[in-house]
Amino acid sequence: MTTPISTQLTKLFNITSPIVSAPMAFATTPALVASVIDGGGLGFLAAGLEPTHKIAEALDQARAALSKDKQHLVGVGFLGWVLDKFNTEADPRLITVLDKEPAAVWFAFGHNLGKYVAQVRAHDADHDHKTLVFITVNTVEEAVRAANRWKADVIVAQGEEAGGHASISSPPTEELLRLVLEAIPSGPPILAAGGISTGTQIASLLAKGAAGVVLGTRFLFTNECMFTDEMKKVLVEAGPGSTTRNPAFDLAFDLLHPSNAWPRGIEARCVSNGVVADYENGLSQADKKAHLLSGKEEYLLVWAGTGVKDLNKIESTADVMKSLHNETVVALKASAPELLL
Repeated sequence: MTTPISTQLTKLFNITSPIVSAPMAFATTPALVASVIDGGGLGFLAAGLEPTHKIAEALDQARAALSKDKQHLVGVGFLGWVLDKFNTEADPRLITVLDKEPAAVWFAFGHNLGKYVAQVRAHDADHDHKTLVFITVNTVEEAVRAANRWKADVIVAQGEEAGGHASISSPPTEELLRLVLEAIPSGPPILAAGGISTGTQIASLLAKGAAGVVLGTRFLFTNECMFTDEMKKVLVEAGPGSTTRNPAFDLAFDLLHPSNAWPRGIEARCVSNGVVADYENGLSQADKKAHLLSGKEEYLLVWAGTGVKDLNKIESTADVMKSLHNETVVALKASAPELLL
């Protein structure tokens, strides 16, 4: 029998593993989320740029893959700037998800995430339901605001090592965790995110006060991730120093999907390749777009964090969850046995 791990997060959701799968647009699938939840953790779909009906469909698919007692654990992550642009009466993305009574929603990267937290609270008050709110923070100041002003239920402290989008001002994950815990010692559960790919790392962060961890890159190395085989090949072949946070990636993405409006200072970390070279060499927009459309491996946009250095094979999400949890339990027996039930 799997040994449960006891933290603020696992108690809050009545789960056995403090592992949360990040909501990753163009990567996370309903099957991935369901497997994480089946493995004892908590899973989030990514609303990304999807319209309301697509988000609702993904939520239904993830729940359909789970037993009834775990269906409520499917969460949805929203980008604040996307809600600012596209969450309208004609396309009510947030309210549609709230109507389905998820256990949690997650907000990140917006100019005023507080207004969406207020909408969640108002909706709950009218429907006799408690939706827990996660908020991503990249600095201590953001954490204090999320905890004290917006009353977030869970705070995700995202360090510079994180794949995908994060602040160019983020300190390393372990340092940010320490600073946030010092700033709000009796606040909501704090989760660590960024560069985490092993059970030993998870146990170390839990022993330092994290209530759980958020993994993104680790779940890209799974069968259930929607990355193409070519993108997964790039991941498997990546190693130390293979990723970089650079404005080139969003500028390239915008050439193919002209809708980006990321807040100032938020940039993507991807596997470094010809996209960065084109940007640094000042190629024309037409040439950059032609390279992106070529389909060549050197121009693929492959979001990933520094954790790629520890990974070299694609597995099932179920196997990843099992091995991570067991590795964490073994490490906790030496560093923080009080967290084991």
